[in-house]
Amino acid sequence: MRIKIIYIYTLFSFLISCSTTYNIESYSDSVMIVNEQADSNILSIIKPYQDKIKKEMDEVISFSYYDLIKDKPESTIGNFVTDLCLKYTNADVCIMNNGGLRTSIYKGEITRGKIYELMPFENELVVLELNENDFLGLVNYILKRKGEPFSGFKIIAKNNKLVEYSFNHELKNKNKIRVLTSDYLANGGDKMWFFKEKKQEKVGLKVRDAIIDYCMKNDTIKVELDNRIIIKNE
Repeated sequence: MRIKIIYIYTLFSFLISCSTTYNIESYSDSVMIVNEQADSNILSIIKPYQDKIKKEMDEVISFSYYDLIKDKPESTIGNFVTDLCLKYTNADVCIMNNGGLRTSIYKGEITRGKIYELMPFENELVVLELNENDFLGLVNYILKRKGEPFSGFKIIAKNNKLVEYSFNHELKNKNKIRVLTSDYLANGGDKMWFFKEKKQEKVGLKVRDAIIDYCMKNDTIKVELDNRIIIKNE
């Protein structure tokens, strides 16, 4: 293996760390060529692990009947992730963020590796309780962002201003709305201020693992837009 190492050095960083002041009169750089022969023994040790990981990532775990696309204000990939995550808890609603879903999934075979591309982060699922006022802040946040992935409720807006929102099922207590999200967002990520200082209940499951588990239990994925958010502009 031939590696080119560009080694640029200067006395500046050393001199400024000293108490005495110096003036730099000159500096120089040089290129040093190093020839390295790859250690075949090391490669032989690594290869089985590489092969194992590739085999796991190439495993087909489900099939998507439609393209699952990132979009706003509503998206099939957002509906897919938030709907399935909600099935793993007794939360009332779920919210994620578009930025956390890193790619679309197109019609056809879904591999384990594709889910890692979709959700490369080690984010955990958590549940928080919001009162009615904080939940209203969540709804207006979604509108301000012109849509974010959510599940468990519907939003109707006109000229980007809230007209009404409704839940998919009757709540026991409107001042204790159980919201499922990722620990990143629960800690205020993506400016989700309404989660600030709220107690977090850990689900014990990563977002990515929930998606993989759901895919493995469902050989065909069919997700469509269902108008869970309607923004009328007049």
